[in-house]
Amino acid sequence: MLPQQVMDVLIRALLAHVYVWTLVLALLLSALQTRRGWRLERWAEASLLWIAFWVLGVAGVYGFIVHIAFGPFIAEQIGWPNSPFQNEVAYANLTIGILGLTSFWYRRRDYLLAAMVAFGSWFFADGVGHVVSLLVDNNTAPSNAGSVLYTDLLTPLLVVLLLWLSRKERCRLH
Repeated sequence: MLPQQVMDVLIRALLAHVYVWTLVLALLLSALQTRRGWRLERWAEASLLWIAFWVLGVAGVYGFIVHIAFGPFIAEQIGWPNSPFQNEVAYANLTIGILGLTSFWYRRRDYLLAAMVAFGSWFFADGVGHVVSLLVDNNTAPSNAGSVLYTDLLTPLLVVLLLWLSRKERCRLH
């Protein structure tokens, strides 16, 4: 492949799988941040903060932008008809993005917990919706049955586990 073709493939992959690479990046950054004096509780808390920044914050703002600017395309990628609800989804993504970024900077456990509950409940419910759409409607569109299906279901479960593991740790939040 030519360098431009490689770059095109890389950009498409990054844009199509934003919740995968932001989660991987968040977990890697937390591992790097806690490599000295590593303890599971410290890593879990650092992971939550980086997830708040990258997955909720960056990916949430990205979700807002693509649903607002490219609504018909995104609806097609999900396998649904375009509708004014694209704007509603965009605003919800913006809310999650703001919660993620502010909880990263604010660093209060109760605020971080609220942001993670909002994110986790919404995205897990979205994941269940993707499963229903896959099973009932045989919707195998890329943004219904692709990586988003797994990240919508598994990331909230990971967040719950990290919240539990970090329940006594307060190192990174100060």
